Amino acid sequence: MKKGLGWILAVVGVVLVAAGLVMALAVVPGMKKMPADTDVTRTYEGTMPVMLNPQTFEFVRNVPIELKRHFKVVETDGDLALVKEERTMTSGGQPLEQMVCDYSINRSTMMWGTGYPEAWKSSEGFWDREGIVLSWPIDSQKHDYTGWSDDYRSTVPLEFANETKHARSGMTLYTYISASVARPIAPEEVAALGLPATLPKKQLESMIAQAQVSPMVVAMIPKLLANVPGDTVPLKYFYEYQGTYWVDPATGILVDTEKHELRKVGFADEALAGTPLENMTDEQKAGLAVTISDYTYKATDQSVKEAADDAKSKGRALTLYGTYLPWGGVIVGVVLLVLGLVFVVVGPKRAAAPEPPSE
Repeated sequence: MKKGLGWILAVVGVVLVAAGLVMALAVVPGMKKMPADTDVTRTYEGTMPVMLNPQTFEFVRNVPIELKRHFKVVETDGDLALVKEERTMTSGGQPLEQMVCDYSINRSTMMWGTGYPEAWKSSEGFWDREGIVLSWPIDSQKHDYTGWSDDYRSTVPLEFANETKHARSGMTLYTYISASVARPIAPEEVAALGLPATLPKKQLESMIAQAQVSPMVVAMIPKLLANVPGDTVPLKYFYEYQGTYWVDPATGILVDTEKHELRKVGFADEALAGTPLENMTDEQKAGLAVTISDYTYKATDQSVKEAADDAKSKGRALTLYGTYLPWGGVIVGVVLLVLGLVFVVVGPKRAAAPEPPSE
């Protein structure tokens, strides 16, 4: 009887150990990647002191803004996902900026994915990038990461700042910061933003007259314009920013964001040749340029709540299927296996022991 029970316990133990190992080594890794059905919207709100309408060349000032980021997986190819992001900025329901970008994302690392299908290159707003472009990886670490800036068309640092109790979500999150002084905007991004590479001199003078620039800059304009041959002026754009990001380390979900972005326009380097400004640094040149876009924004309360709920739900699933069930199954399985072997091996020996002699 004990021997039969022992075999049953041993078999059940082996099954539980095997099931636990399969779950830990095969099922859970599949959970630690961007789902193929990802479809997420995040919203932000802020203020815009100034913005130049590139169509009318009129300035919009001191308006509230709303931003929406909608990204979804369009297609997968093995461990890669083609993710479409649609970014929209509005004020009072009126559109101010719209941008569509497509990314190749490694679903496990959340970094830019190489080796993508050739067909993906034809997607709108698709070009080679590096580092983090959307969100942090699952099991984010307390170290710096490499991010990407479309404005610069180059990488930027995402520096780990601290682990903190985030007031808006009530969660313990990792804080990362990223910032840059004014640097030139890549020509490809200038075109993507719909900004002109050159302007007629009269139109440039009209724009500067509307802008809030220092008297020193205004005084320099006639000499700078006279230094440029022809009727048009080549332009150079600059971008600077400061961003703070709160990330749930277990899931990599970006729970909250605060960011300030500033873009300016000035004379291109060739237009400054032979002038006292020729040898200035890009940061110094940006200090004399005209602000065409300046806004500060943060995630809305609703967006923070939705991101926090997503992080908590996914975190519970990872803990359940990544820790409790698999390793609980392994532990219980080992106990049953050992107990079963005891019944099989030890039980018969005890049964075969001679009875003491009767008196």
